[in-house]
Amino acid sequence: MQNWGDLPEAPIRLEHLDAGYGEIHDGWVHTKTVPFGIIAQAVEGTYIVRTPRGLITASDGEVFITPPNMPLEITHRCRPDTKRMMIRFAHFRFSFMGAVDLFDLYDPTGSSDRQAGLVYGDLIQRMLDIKAQEQGLSFPNWAHKSMLAFRLLGLVLDSSVPREGYETRLAQLQQIQPLLTFIVQHIGQPLDIATLLSHCNYSRSALFSLFRSAFGQTPMEYVKSQRLGAAFRKLITTSLPVAEIAGETGFANSFHFSREFKARFHKTPTEVRKENGIWREKTAGYPRG
Repeated sequence: MQNWGDLPEAPIRLEHLDAGYGEIHDGWVHTKTVPFGIIAQAVEGTYIVRTPRGLITASDGEVFITPPNMPLEITHRCRPDTKRMMIRFAHFRFSFMGAVDLFDLYDPTGSSDRQAGLVYGDLIQRMLDIKAQEQGLSFPNWAHKSMLAFRLLGLVLDSSVPREGYETRLAQLQQIQPLLTFIVQHIGQPLDIATLLSHCNYSRSALFSLFRSAFGQTPMEYVKSQRLGAAFRKLITTSLPVAEIAGETGFANSFHFSREFKARFHKTPTEVRKENGIWREKTAGYPRG
């Protein structure tokens, strides 16, 4: 049995977390593709979510759950008797060893029943209560937020399904993890195949084969996806100029960055930042539980 006093480095890392609350007008449609998971509760009213995998609905206490990088069309419907829609949500990214999104290994369920939704909603509300009281960096608050986030993750994983070939894929990720960590830690620096090969013990053909098996991507496609995800998070969590974000995430110039960004997320960096500002205005209230 593992001695809990000598645990290795935690394999799951919390890298992005946000929570919000708001009242949304009837019929508002929000389209987006984001590099983080979403848990959203329809406190009152109904979510109608169109995804490439099908339609998801969540009403009056239920939640919908979607993985990162999935195109979403979210329609908001007011409850007929109250004539309003109230929502609360959490956005999150958990990674395996800081290199791979955890939902590259699991498929979350699309929605919950009302009983489970109430548990999710309570955890999100507790995050909102902390957010409302925060002033600057507080280690106790960070510990409490992390605890709540990992409780949310536990609930999501309990109802999720491991992706096909999970065991094989996990072994591949563990095998290549040092190289993935190198990529993440040097995301803003020039990276090419020669550089990657110099930091691993694979031949060129073996490296390409491993990345295609583990990610369905070439090594450089994987690098680009990591850069774009990091850039998206910087756009919505900082006020850095777009050109500076492009440079920090390894893109040669703003034009190249914007072209690749729009191809992945279907909107320009400026559009994403503007829409995120509008979204934050809609979800700026932090009600007490």
